[in-house]
Amino acid sequence: MGGTDRTGLRARALHAEASTRHTSSSDEPVRTCVGCRATDSRSALLRVVVGDHGDLVPDLRRCLPGRGAWLHPTGDCFDLAVRRRAFGRALRVSAPLDASAVAEWITTHEQTTVRTKGTD
Repeated sequence: MGGTDRTGLRARALHAEASTRHTSSSDEPVRTCVGCRATDSRSALLRVVVGDHGDLVPDLRRCLPGRGAWLHPTGDCFDLAVRRRAFGRALRVSAPLDASAVAEWITTHEQTTVRTKGTD
């Protein structure tokens, strides 16, 4: 196996890098992003659930009922999750899911974050 994980796709260095990404104290729960598959603190990730009409809903307060999938609030992780069809697997839903609400929220969130950082 050498320097890769059991699938032979990721180098061990990437695992070490992912384990150092935690942004808060060790007391906070850790979740895995369905896009990039890196672990991070619960507060750094966006929870996504399935709505009433088979659409994905961003759960900003992390309290909506049902199974949730966790995602870094970035366009890159969202694109990876959609490309890999990770939402359906993580949420255990076989029907096609409409991810437009999550995409819109992430776009708005990224624009707000960039604008806030640019004004400092």
